[in-house]
Amino acid sequence: MNRRRRIALAFRSVVVLGAAFFAACSSTSSSDDAAGPGSNAAGCDASCSATGDAATTGDGGVSAQDGGADAGSDSGSTALVTLPPSGKVSWDWQIGADTEADVGVPAGVKLLDIDGFATSAAKVASLKSAGVYAVCYINAGSYQPGLPDSAQYPESLKIQADPDWPGEYFLDVTDVFKPGSVLATILEARFKMCKDKGFDALEPDNLQNDENVTSGTKKITLQEQLDFNGWVADAAHAAGLAVFQKNGPDKVLLKDRTGKMMVEKFDGILNEQCQEFSECDALGEYPKRGKLALDVEYKPKLTVDCTASATLQINALKKDLLLVGMKEKSYLRTACP
Repeated sequence: MNRRRRIALAFRSVVVLGAAFFAACSSTSSSDDAAGPGSNAAGCDASCSATGDAATTGDGGVSAQDGGADAGSDSGSTALVTLPPSGKVSWDWQIGADTEADVGVPAGVKLLDIDGFATSAAKVASLKSAGVYAVCYINAGSYQPGLPDSAQYPESLKIQADPDWPGEYFLDVTDVFKPGSVLATILEARFKMCKDKGFDALEPDNLQNDENVTSGTKKITLQEQLDFNGWVADAAHAAGLAVFQKNGPDKVLLKDRTGKMMVEKFDGILNEQCQEFSECDALGEYPKRGKLALDVEYKPKLTVDCTASATLQINALKKDLLLVGMKEKSYLRTACP
């Protein structure tokens, strides 16, 4: 079952640094069998096309080549990646904040996930100066109107209207493996925007189009979805970002075209409603590998099972459905002790 929560930012005013982040560089051909991100990238720095295992930095600047955490080891890049903290972490999720001024840091919070388009580099810098690990939310598998790069999406990529979000469409995610891919160009520019603003990590939404797309002439197979998800992880690492698997607990131990499981490709998981739908065991695969597991529950009468979460080393929260900013009236955050 697919559950996808995010805010339709097309209906909100957004703060952006400008169209420069979305200028495309010349596309180059890549093989349909290419496993890494790519040769189709726009706006990539030299690190995007470098070869070798991605170096990673956490406490002490651990590198994958030196036997540290394996985040980014498949990315085909030497870009430095700052890994998210692991274990018990106080965190919050405010991607629905009306403006960046509404974003706040609750006492003790060390990781904050906020919208990439609506957040300025100055805001990210202030968060990081306060010791907060900053995660950048972007939409990976769907089209949204009203964003600075929305006009770059051709109609051919939009394979089914999203019934829950007017004006939005699920995308043909297999496009990233085609020569001169438009989708790869757009997404890699978004990843670069996150990196340029100073974010540490990426939350890529809509990694379940194999479940989302139920009609039309183009369907996304499970394997095609896994391959796209792996591509997203590699492209994020190539841009110098850590990256979270978004939802899809049933995919955690499944492999993409490189032969790597999702739990190996991603640096952590951010999931919704694992307790409500009895799926939390799968999230526990991340902590088993020293990686961060986050979960949010929304159901009004549900009480987060903190004992079960602690056993699985999942950092669970009860949140307001719209994930608004801390300074807004409907904000809710209840954390386990």
